[in-house]
Amino acid sequence: MPDSRWTSCVPILASLWCVGLLSVLAGCSQEAPIITYQVPTKMPAALAAEDTRTIAAILPQKDQAWFFKIMGRESAVDSIDDTFREFVENIEFEDGKPNLDSVPSDWRKGAARTMRFASFDINTPVQQLDLSVSQLTRMDDWSELVVMNVNRWRKQVGLAESQKEWASAETMTWSGSELDEFADVPAIWVDVTGRPADSGPPMMAGGAPFASMAGGPNAGGIADAAADPHAGLPRDAQEAIEQAKASGASMPAAKEKAFPIESASDDAPKSDPALNFDRPEGWRDGRMSMMRMAAFNAGPEDSSAEITVITAGGDLRGNVARWMGQVEGGQPDDADVDQALESAEKLTVAGRDAQRFILHPKDKDSQATSIDATIVPLENDFSLFIKMVGPADVIADQDEAMRSFLKSLKY
Repeated sequence: MPDSRWTSCVPILASLWCVGLLSVLAGCSQEAPIITYQVPTKMPAALAAEDTRTIAAILPQKDQAWFFKIMGRESAVDSIDDTFREFVENIEFEDGKPNLDSVPSDWRKGAARTMRFASFDINTPVQQLDLSVSQLTRMDDWSELVVMNVNRWRKQVGLAESQKEWASAETMTWSGSELDEFADVPAIWVDVTGRPADSGPPMMAGGAPFASMAGGPNAGGIADAAADPHAGLPRDAQEAIEQAKASGASMPAAKEKAFPIESASDDAPKSDPALNFDRPEGWRDGRMSMMRMAAFNAGPEDSSAEITVITAGGDLRGNVARWMGQVEGGQPDDADVDQALESAEKLTVAGRDAQRFILHPKDKDSQATSIDATIVPLENDFSLFIKMVGPADVIADQDEAMRSFLKSLKY
């Protein structure tokens, strides 16, 4: 016999189920409310990638070149550029080393790092910037040293190499500019901005990238370039630096090994095969480098002249004025530059119209430095520069040898 309690419950459960179903069906008949969202189309400033800006100064000392460099997000560097410029313009050196006691009070000395003389942390609302202070042994050719370093800094921010004078950097005045021993070479101010190809994620405040582990998106990119003031040097220089670090040698020693001051050895770079010439009798192999197509020494061993052949940019007047400044030890008068341009020897070199400038100091000292330079215009605002630098009497003795060399050149 069926349980009367169960049978009596069935109608009740059925009724409840029907009520629930009707409620659901009634709810489905109503339209759901529409919710509107505002989706931003512009990335927040804190996450947006910025251009990278580098500001730097290259200051000469007797045996070394000193580098002061800051690299970071453009807005961060913009906030301290005037302060940094004023700082480097007033740096004083003691025994060949910069006195850094006068840095702004809010700059904090950073931890010691390999290949640096000093580091400073500079806080900005956007990013903590890193100022690196370092030095390398001076090369014989100041222009070559400047161009090499400025162009590697340009590449670090995604810019192409520049063939203009000083690689598009500018000369600057600083507290040591009036010293006679540095009057022959200018201090250099560098200011470049670009977007590195390997910039990866944007930099966070404090300078750390979102992904900064070894091998991550920024490995070898902005972070490394900012940390290592000599990042991007040629392979032979990097290898020499690593060998010097392993042996405990100083950075200047590493630089000398990478770019030897002595005459070229059998392992040194050879003359550019695109350049053909007849070497004058008595001209010896000179010191080659990444910019030189050919290099020689001429005259007595103890007071020789150096001959170099390079391609570079720069306007005619600017180059002549710079050479005159090197010879005289100061900025030449416009009238003197005009006279030098008017007196230039016109000749044909490698089938092209060229101009030769022989610049002697006014004091007529036979041991004072003179310059014999020939400019051969090429395509795309480039020129071939054949320059001999040395004592005035050696330059005069090598006149015919230089003339025959120029006549034999083919490029």
